[in-house]
Amino acid sequence: MQALSWYSIAFYCFFSIFVFYQQLHIKNLRGTSQGFALIINVSAFAGVFTGFAYLIYYGWYVIWWAPIVIFVIGLVASMLGFILERLVGILALSFGGFIGWPLCAYFMFSYVPING
Repeated sequence: MQALSWYSIAFYCFFSIFVFYQQLHIKNLRGTSQGFALIINVSAFAGVFTGFAYLIYYGWYVIWWAPIVIFVIGLVASMLGFILERLVGILALSFGGFIGWPLCAYFMFSYVPING
């Protein structure tokens, strides 16, 4: 289990929550400005792309099976994000994602244990 960096995984979990709530916000957009819709769509797409890149990077540089474990842990964390939603609200998580997921992405990549 030394192949799993728990700091990196923790940041991935928060990253997943932020991106999930931005995607949820997109799904429920009604009557908002075209500019805001474009911005949140670009942010959510970039978040999804970053998440895939992270999993591929982790599997390539650490060990092939680790991204599967990390992805499952991230899914569970996204489900537990509903508790966080009750505390701060959907909009706060969605808007917080503009700063939250890039910050989490920086740290989750920083804590990847490079073998070699």
